[in-house]
Amino acid sequence: MLRLPNNVLQKALIKLLKEKINPLIGVHDFVPANARIPYITIGNIVTHDTSTKTEDNTRLEIQINIWSTYKGKYEINRIAENIINLLTSEEGYLNVEDSGFKVYEQTINMYEAFPEENTGYNGVINLEVKVKNLQATAEDI
Repeated sequence: MLRLPNNVLQKALIKLLKEKINPLIGVHDFVPANARIPYITIGNIVTHDTSTKTEDNTRLEIQINIWSTYKGKYEINRIAENIINLLTSEEGYLNVEDSGFKVYEQTINMYEAFPEENTGYNGVINLEVKVKNLQATAEDI
């Protein structure tokens, strides 16, 4: 793994969610003190080196967290469904080629909603993204 695509993908994902999901739902890397609920955050990012002898490839598992104070699951599931529909559509494909990476596969492999202690629900979507480093050559690897 010659270059980490983590920051590039996180930036692209936040931008996409801000543009395409309900504008009343904030999307944050760092949650400000005055953030209105519901909102979305980017959680853990796990990076796996999947390089070959000739390509610098990475597989990332990106957690997307949804936070709600609604007492039931309806709001969290509705927001999650919108995010999942976006990220599995053509318009939701992360384009990071201007940063020297190319996403060649993007899937949702898990969604879970669970109650938070006395404060509503948290939803977790696990987005799996496979990325090629376009700037690497076979000689670099």
